[in-house]
Amino acid sequence: MTRRPPRSRFFVVALAALGLHPAHAAPVDQLRYRRPISVEASVGEELVAVRLDADVAAATEPGFPDLRVIDGAGQEVSRIIRRAAVVKMRSVRRSFPVQQPRLKPLSGGGLEIEFTIDAEKDPHSIDGFRIETPLRNFEQRVRVQRLDEAGAWKPVGDDTLLFDYSQYMDTRQVDVPLPKEPRLPAGGTWRITVDEPTIEQQSTLSEVVRTLEGKAETSRKEKTTVARQPFRIDSIQAWHVDDAAEVEVAGGIEVPIAEFRVEEEPEEKRTRVRVTSGRQAITSLRLSVADRNFGRPARVEAQPPARNREAGSRPRQVLGSARIHRIDLRGIRSEELAITIPESRDAAHEIVIDNADSQPLEITGVTAIGPAYEVVFLARPGKAYRLAYGAESVEDPPFAAPHYDTVAIDVGLAAGKLPLEGTLGAVEEISVVPVERPWLARLLGNPWLIGGTILLLAALLGWSLFAAAKRLDAKE
Repeated sequence: MTRRPPRSRFFVVALAALGLHPAHAAPVDQLRYRRPISVEASVGEELVAVRLDADVAAATEPGFPDLRVIDGAGQEVSRIIRRAAVVKMRSVRRSFPVQQPRLKPLSGGGLEIEFTIDAEKDPHSIDGFRIETPLRNFEQRVRVQRLDEAGAWKPVGDDTLLFDYSQYMDTRQVDVPLPKEPRLPAGGTWRITVDEPTIEQQSTLSEVVRTLEGKAETSRKEKTTVARQPFRIDSIQAWHVDDAAEVEVAGGIEVPIAEFRVEEEPEEKRTRVRVTSGRQAITSLRLSVADRNFGRPARVEAQPPARNREAGSRPRQVLGSARIHRIDLRGIRSEELAITIPESRDAAHEIVIDNADSQPLEITGVTAIGPAYEVVFLARPGKAYRLAYGAESVEDPPFAAPHYDTVAIDVGLAAGKLPLEGTLGAVEEISVVPVERPWLARLLGNPWLIGGTILLLAALLGWSLFAAAKRLDAKE
């Protein structure tokens, strides 16, 4: 006898099928907006980063699942979306010791130090030398020369004074910078001349001899000790300066505010500031206040939908809170007027300030701060690219983010490759023909049908369990 599966299993499967509402990737022809991407010409494939502005944010879904990069033929191009990066250049000084210096004392008391730098080992133009010495309290003048192609010594820059004034202040200079222009080729033979390699230093102690007759002083002799010490050089370091790029995540940018409205609620002893913005992401709201010397608890609430705003039915979600304050009293200055919230793309927020028994603050403005995003893709030379975005209808199932092969982009960014900066052109709206869903999909997407079917299946499941329990009781 064939055993039939329990009817409850069919009910569970039916419930799962009715509840299934999958996300799908947005086809390019269902995206309403196109904007050309301008990129400077390149020889080979290059990474390109394009900053997404407020217009793009207003027309796309959170997370940008309905955003594509397409080429001239309308084909999708692999891309990633990340927090916008800021490239900061900084100077990095790199040094290395000169090898096998040759010393030559001069008859006039000077000292010449010659050495050769191998251009293959150190292929950088030299920007200066550092004379490493253990001495303190000295002054020493040096000059630098370089052997030119004709075999003549040519001066490089002016004479440089090296010094250490530790007996007066912690001030020390042992670097010999070279002129930035003209840039000398890498390597070469160099000469550093020290004028007086022996330093005379006057002792801080003096010897005084006094001659007395009785209690009267008849003569005095003062003797000062002068110490002569050689200008000891431990090593000579050649150095050059490179411009290094540092990539940092861009800080918050100001998000346009469409409107703000201040409402006082005297019975509740609070001020409510209603803020309306676009759909660009917001991470903090900062108040502009005319008052001084105050401190109030404040919070940001998500504004409920219009259908939930009836009296007595105002569900509120607190997104963030802070104690805003401004102190300006006899040189004591402190201010914090921003309230941080999780990233939100809601168009409406409310700032609630608890006043207690104090007078309400004079709110003169609100500034919204949010993160900046950019899309990064791999561009080929000679090809045109556009940004396509904006789903046609939010009533359809939500668009899922596409899954591209982005290994080349990821590896390039991880290796420190700086993308070229692309810019967006004027927006163009295209006519989109909505995709007609199959009748079964439309039927299953009807909320009244789904709700009624769930109730019916729940009743059948309950009846099935009741009947099964009765059969078990009958067998006993």
